[in-house]
Amino acid sequence: MAKSKRKTIVTIAMMCILPVACVVAVATYQSGFAPAPGVKTYTQLKTQGVPLTHAVRVTNPANHFIVFGETAWWTLPSGPPAYLFNESGKLIDSTCDVGDSTTFQYEYNVYSGLDVDIQTIDNQFSSTAKDQQ
Repeated sequence: MAKSKRKTIVTIAMMCILPVACVVAVATYQSGFAPAPGVKTYTQLKTQGVPLTHAVRVTNPANHFIVFGETAWWTLPSGPPAYLFNESGKLIDSTCDVGDSTTFQYEYNVYSGLDVDIQTIDNQFSSTAKDQQ
């Protein structure tokens, strides 16, 4: 009887610990997508190590770009992280999950923007950063 009780306690403990561990792992992983304090430009975000994959030029606000980050399937996001930049590469807004952000979906209208190659964004914002120095 004591062996059965111990087995039940271990099973219940594992059922409680595993979900908490998964939530902590996902939160820790996704926190790497949030701009660090003081990050205000595309160049600084890229230096932070955020993996950026592609971009769109949006019409609202005009002449702004949304750059999307990479995410892992196991975090089960409803969309990738996204960052809104003005034409000079200044970070205006960000979200760790574009699928959960009504601002990015409806105000910035990320899904109807014009696709822009990430290399084009790198070139534009790195030359803008040099001009501002």
